[in-house]
Amino acid sequence: MRQRAGGAIARRRREPGLTLADVAREMEVSDGYVWKLEKGLVNLENVSYQRLLALMKALRWTLEEFTQATGVAVPGLTTEETPGVPPVPLKESEEYLVLGLPGLEVDPRDLRALTHRGGFVVYREGEEPEPGELAVAEPRERDAPLSPVRFLGLNSRRSYVVETLGCPTERRTLEKGNGLLHRVVGEVRIWG
Repeated sequence: MRQRAGGAIARRRREPGLTLADVAREMEVSDGYVWKLEKGLVNLENVSYQRLLALMKALRWTLEEFTQATGVAVPGLTTEETPGVPPVPLKESEEYLVLGLPGLEVDPRDLRALTHRGGFVVYREGEEPEPGELAVAEPRERDAPLSPVRFLGLNSRRSYVVETLGCPTERRTLEKGNGLLHRVVGEVRIWG
């Protein structure tokens, strides 16, 4: 299985003419690590969720393409049944890679979902919202959680002014150097 996965990664990297260094830079790992992935020396089932997402992003791979090519299910995400690959249940309070939404052109490199109120808010990474729109606040602190907010505008210091979506709502200021806002493009409700 490792050889199959490694060969698939190598082929996918070469198709658009990417180098080991290109993929390594995008994944924030060494060239040697990418080489080990391609040679099947790393068991993908033991690779962290964040690193697998970085690999898929670097190789412009959707979850389905990755799973079919490598035979590896990605923890924290689930797919329609793929022969030989068991579905993986969704985890609570996690960030997910979004593969598609009706009526919305999606590049899996920049669309994400965050669990919120019995569903998900889907946001476009790196796209700032307009005042009044929903957004996801991403603090710069490494372990600080992402949170959905309503963007109210900029203050005189050009910092983000947001309103939390909890009950009760709370107005907060997010300094531009201390965090980012990502525009919410949709919400997904889950019943059942």
